[in-house]
Amino acid sequence: MTLSTQFITMLTMVFAGVLSVGSFDTYKRLLRPHVYWQQYAIDLLFFLTMGSFVYYLLFLANGGILRFYLVIAFLLGISAYYALFQNVFLKVLDVTIRIVVHLYNTITNLINLLLVQPIVWILLLVFSIIVAIGRFLLKLLQLIIKVLFALISPFIPRIVKKHLNSLAHTCDNEIRRWWKMLRSWWGNRRKTSVEKKGNEDE
Repeated sequence: MTLSTQFITMLTMVFAGVLSVGSFDTYKRLLRPHVYWQQYAIDLLFFLTMGSFVYYLLFLANGGILRFYLVIAFLLGISAYYALFQNVFLKVLDVTIRIVVHLYNTITNLINLLLVQPIVWILLLVFSIIVAIGRFLLKLLQLIIKVLFALISPFIPRIVKKHLNSLAHTCDNEIRRWWKMLRSWWGNRRKTSVEKKGNEDE
């Protein structure tokens, strides 16, 4: 191995040391769980993954041959990170996280404002129209039934008329019950939408 190759390999291991602890700090800020047993398991998985990556860099640099001075170079990279780069890196990481979160919230709010809410309000409008038409048709149907029943009532035997009255009363009660449930659901849905819109405006 030539001197230049050794120097490049040492720089690679220094870089691997800096990258390893930088990645660990990033992992702690973003992905590390708070439950102890989960933290232990994910930490172990992280170190195995990072160790494999470091060895891959070593393999690219000198074929995977591990030497004592390369371990020193790796430790030098770790020390250099903690001494020179950690504070700056963490500040940049925090700023980056805040920017990404802000962009995510902005994009989410825009999608909700420009796409989701218009679709929801259109669906609510269509449903309101359908409900209004349904109410009209129901009233019309009740009127037609009453007129027809008034016309044919003199020709219907009393016992049949009694059963028809009972059936009509039962159907009317069921229709009123379902209609009441539908109106209650619709009122709660509109109230929830208005409260949600008010909270978003605040």
